[in-house]
Amino acid sequence: MTRPFTLDILDAWEAGEELSAGHATVLLEDPSPGAAERLHGLADQERRRAAGDEVSYVINANVNFTNVCYTDCKYCGFYRRPKDADAYTHGDGALRVRFERARGFGVREICMQGGLNPRISIDRYEEVLRLAREIIPGVHMHAYSPAEIDHIQRKTRLPLEVILVRLKEAGLGSIPGTAAEVLVERVKKLISPGRIPVARWCEIIRAAHAVGIPTTSTVMYGHIERPAELAEHMNILREMQKESVKAGGARFTEFVPLPFIPYDNKMGEEFGIREMAPLDYILRLHAVARLFFRGWIENLQVAWPKIGIEAAKRALRLGVNDLGGTLIEENISRTSGSEYGQSLSPAQFNAAIREAGRVPVQRTTTYDIIREGDPRWRHPRPDDEAFLGGGAQGGRRKDSLLPLLGAGGCR
Repeated sequence: MTRPFTLDILDAWEAGEELSAGHATVLLEDPSPGAAERLHGLADQERRRAAGDEVSYVINANVNFTNVCYTDCKYCGFYRRPKDADAYTHGDGALRVRFERARGFGVREICMQGGLNPRISIDRYEEVLRLAREIIPGVHMHAYSPAEIDHIQRKTRLPLEVILVRLKEAGLGSIPGTAAEVLVERVKKLISPGRIPVARWCEIIRAAHAVGIPTTSTVMYGHIERPAELAEHMNILREMQKESVKAGGARFTEFVPLPFIPYDNKMGEEFGIREMAPLDYILRLHAVARLFFRGWIENLQVAWPKIGIEAAKRALRLGVNDLGGTLIEENISRTSGSEYGQSLSPAQFNAAIREAGRVPVQRTTTYDIIREGDPRWRHPRPDDEAFLGGGAQGGRRKDSLLPLLGAGGCR
C-alpha cells in the first residue's frame, strides 16, 4: 500500500517544490507499487520536459594507462601492486596503439583513468594528454579523477589551481566525477579508507569548475550505504551545482548512478554482499534522481555495462536520457565481475534506443547534441562489431538482471 506521505511528497514536487534530502529518502525507501507507478510517471514526465524524447550516447574509448595503485579500495578488482605479474604502466608505444585504434573507430572522446601509481609524475600526465591529441586531433580528453588530481598534488605540492590549469593547457577537457563512492564519511571509511575524504573530493571538483573544467557526477551504491546517505550524497552534488552556476564557472554535465558489482573484489566478500542491488531499486534511484536534480543537472545517465542494455532500456522510461558511451575496452567494471560486455557499437545503441520508443542522437562529452544528418554524425559501419571483437559485447551472469540485446550477447 502506498504511504500517504510518499504521495504528499510527489504532489508537492509536482506543484514546484524542490525535493529535500529527507523527501528523497522516503521515496527511496518506499517500494510499494502505487508509489513506483507515480514516481516513474513523474520522472518520465520531467525527463521529457528537460531533455525531450532524444536519447544520447557518445562515441568514445576507455584507455586505462596504469593499473598500479596503492589505495587498496575494497570494491575494486582492477588495481594491482607494482610487483604483481599482471601490473602494467603503459609507455608511449602501447598508448599509441590504443589511441590509433580509437581513432580508427572514430571516437570523439577518450575516457582515461588509472591507478594511483607513485612513479607517475605530473609531466607524464601532461605527456599522455598531448600524445592522445596528437594522434586523434580534436579529441576530447575526459580524464583524471579527483583521486588522481589529489595524487598529483601530493607528489608536487603545487596549488590545485596550478595543477588543473597545467592539465587543461595540455589538453584536459573534463574530469570524471568518480572517486566519490558515497559522499558520507561513514561509508567511505569502511569501503575505501585510503581514498580521498568527502571534503577533499568536493574541494577538487570546486577547483576544477572554478578554472573552467566541467566534470561529471557519480554515486556508487548497492552495498553498505543507507537510503538517507544516498539522499545526502545527491544533496551535496545539488548544492555544489548551485554554487557553480552562481559563480558562472564550469559545472556538472551529468549524474551517473553506478551500482556496486560484488563478484570479483574484496568488498563483496567482506560485507557478505553476494548480489547487485535489485533492479527495482536501481530503477527507483534513477527516477528519484531525475526529480531531485530538476533544474540543476539536466542529464541522467544509466550505466549499461553494469546492468545490461535491456535493463538500461527500461530506465529510459523512468527519467534517463543518456546511455553513456561505446567505451571500447572498458576494464574497470569487467575486472570487478561485470559480464555485460565492454563495448557497444553505434548500430547497437541506435537499435536499443529505437526499441525503447525513443530517438537516438550522438553527443559530445559536454552534451552538444549531434543528430542524424549532421556531418558529425558517426554512421554505423559494416565492420563495427568485428572491429570491437566478439567478446566485446558478450557475456552475462547466469543469474543476470535481464538478457542482453540481440547479437550484442565506461563512464
